[in-house]
Amino acid sequence: MFDKIKEFQFPIYLTVACVSAVFFIVSFNDEVIHNQTLIQDSLTLSSLGDWVYWIFALSFVLAAVFAYETYAVLRDTKSFYRLIRSDSKQNFVKNIKELNRISKKLGGTFREDLDSAKERWNVR
Repeated sequence: MFDKIKEFQFPIYLTVACVSAVFFIVSFNDEVIHNQTLIQDSLTLSSLGDWVYWIFALSFVLAAVFAYETYAVLRDTKSFYRLIRSDSKQNFVKNIKELNRISKKLGGTFREDLDSAKERWNVR
């Protein structure tokens, strides 16, 4: 079950980061900037009263955490495919622990790609 969810990590992280960034921008405008253009266009959370402070803080934290997680998935994906497509068996064997960690973290097709690369290089 979790293996199927792991395949959708990137879109989930990206969606949560974008939604929380939008809430952060709107609540930041409500609390700090007070730009009337956004408020007149009904992009405001001021009807929530004091909850805007909590939305501001929570959306900032969520946007930062999920933006980092999105970046981490992209970084690991790039690193994984760079190491898998390497022409050097020595480089592949040297980084096998890293490849196993990434394939376990990202699941699904990454495990299959690692297994096929292990077969290609005759590595256990």
